Amino acid sequence: MKFPGFTHNLTGVAVPVSALRSPESLGCGEFADLLPLAEWCKQTGLEVIQLLPINDTGSQSSPYFALTAFALHPMYLRVQDLPELGDLPDLAKKVKSKITRAKKTLNAHERMDYQGTLTTKMELVNTIFAEHADAILSSKPLADWIAANHWVKEYAVFKVLKAENQERSWVEWDSFQEPAPGDIEKRWSEKKLQREHMFHAWLQWRLENQLREVVGRLDEMDVFLKGDLPILMNEDSADVWAHRDIFITRLRAGAPPDMFSADGQNWGFPIYDWDTLAEQDYGWWKDRLRQSDKFYHAYRIDHVLGFFRIWSIPEANTLGTLGYFFPSAFIAQEELRRHGLDDARIRWLAEPHIQGEQIRDTLGEYHEAIVSRVFSQIFDQDLYTFSRKVHGEKFFDQLDIPDNIRGVLRAWYKDRALIEVEDGIYAPSWTFRECSRYHALSDHEKGAFEHLVATHANRSEAMWAENGRRLLSFMSQTVPMLTCAEDLGVIPDCVPQVLGELGILSLRIPRWSRDWNAPGQPYVSLQDYPALSVCTPSVHDTSTMREWWEREGEQEGFWHSLGFQEPCPGEFTADTAMRVYQRLLECNSQICMFQIQDLFVLDPELRVEDPGLERINVPGTLNDFNWTYRIPMDVQELKKYTTLNTRVAELTGPRAERTV
Repeated sequence: MKFPGFTHNLTGVAVPVSALRSPESLGCGEFADLLPLAEWCKQTGLEVIQLLPINDTGSQSSPYFALTAFALHPMYLRVQDLPELGDLPDLAKKVKSKITRAKKTLNAHERMDYQGTLTTKMELVNTIFAEHADAILSSKPLADWIAANHWVKEYAVFKVLKAENQERSWVEWDSFQEPAPGDIEKRWSEKKLQREHMFHAWLQWRLENQLREVVGRLDEMDVFLKGDLPILMNEDSADVWAHRDIFITRLRAGAPPDMFSADGQNWGFPIYDWDTLAEQDYGWWKDRLRQSDKFYHAYRIDHVLGFFRIWSIPEANTLGTLGYFFPSAFIAQEELRRHGLDDARIRWLAEPHIQGEQIRDTLGEYHEAIVSRVFSQIFDQDLYTFSRKVHGEKFFDQLDIPDNIRGVLRAWYKDRALIEVEDGIYAPSWTFRECSRYHALSDHEKGAFEHLVATHANRSEAMWAENGRRLLSFMSQTVPMLTCAEDLGVIPDCVPQVLGELGILSLRIPRWSRDWNAPGQPYVSLQDYPALSVCTPSVHDTSTMREWWEREGEQEGFWHSLGFQEPCPGEFTADTAMRVYQRLLECNSQICMFQIQDLFVLDPELRVEDPGLERINVPGTLNDFNWTYRIPMDVQELKKYTTLNTRVAELTGPRAERTV
């Protein structure tokens, strides 16, 4: 959908669809609940609604583990609004009775029961489909929709195959792991599977119709809908399964080590083969953008840095330590030689070398069994390196050894200054200065190595700028949506310039917007934020403002950076929140977004005892808490909270008067 452009600064609210409640919804928020939310936004001066990804994630509650880049999540369907129920009154009565009973259980939970909600809804839509299957199979509007959306067949075939394989990942299937051209179409056309395939196609058709109807109403109300487009795809997805050629599955995306994670992060997602995509004129990505353009005025690119370069980890590893940025200006063996490092020295830096005495002392009773399986002796020395059969850290998971011994092996394995990307081609490890053997180099050797690393970093920077400019250009030119970037992390110097050139909005989270290289690491002035940016005090992966303020101990410096002279309040009360938000909304960013929980703190009536319960996700944890947040009232009731609404309107009013 076309974003009309800026006439004034915008303020909006971020909330997952699943977090909404209404008398009509079952177990979680539904697309139809966006309409009463938009009505509340109009009342309070909020002009943008930002969502998390809304694609089908199967059994995973995280919206970032999608089974598909195209299909919508079935749990957002309003079952009782399906037109098929209008044709069969007895069926409609039966279904609505089941919905009423299920609501009593599922809607009573403070947080979403993901599996319970999904199971219940799938049972209901299966019942409806079974009664209407013949009519659905012969529906011309549905057939036309399938013809216009080529992804539907891939998705439907994939879903049926997953069901046949007890929902296991396609990498564990006995057949159809690597479909050849024509295999998917052939299976789609099998008469015995027609009903199963058409069920998924019909369900997606109805989901899209419901969402587009709501989006049309929002457009009439001048409330903009902003989506979230993750850059990466889950390996267990219809897209990776059907389009293996556009992914590099031997490498997995993640993040390098930092102050929060000494081992870095390995997200497990395969990276893109941009060369193959370029040969195909980026067709898959353009189709993905056009699909999103059906629903959104604006979209957030999750991890936009990945379009410049992405931290890539060989698939055989579990941690993020042994990764490297891809693409990069890697270092050839011949270059290392020219800088005074012979082949023995290169091997010394690229392969861990462990003294036999250290192995025996550390591994104790396990050393004989482990040495024979894991290590290779270097000539007749009491010195060992890892065997060629050890391709990565996952090898150690196969060993029947205590976890502490496994941890020792991993620590030795990652002790490298160079990582061999391919035969004779190297990348410096992120922590090369911490490599035990790097310290054994002479000062001259260290100087030569550091110079080489710096030279290749500069070459890589130029490569990344060109890469990001090329990829983000085709994205911003394919659809008329406003492009917004999530550019957090280790940011190359070229990123702000490229985003600015292309008119892409960057992201500013005030608690993290600091001059990290200056003494005292002062907060960046709100007036220094670029106009082409989105400012938000918190996001789904962080604590809320109140939890951060009251529990993380950084509020005092932030308080004074906003210009307040009096002592910093210890509690983030409604009045304190109002004062802080008023200052935040004076920022130079053209869009300011608030998580809905951060707005609730403005009303004492909505204050919860434990602010940690308002979090959406705690990164690095897997549990039933993450991604299950729900607002504490029906969305229609938001209009009744006078204090909340008055204060939100007081915040948005002055900002809307600031013309662009």
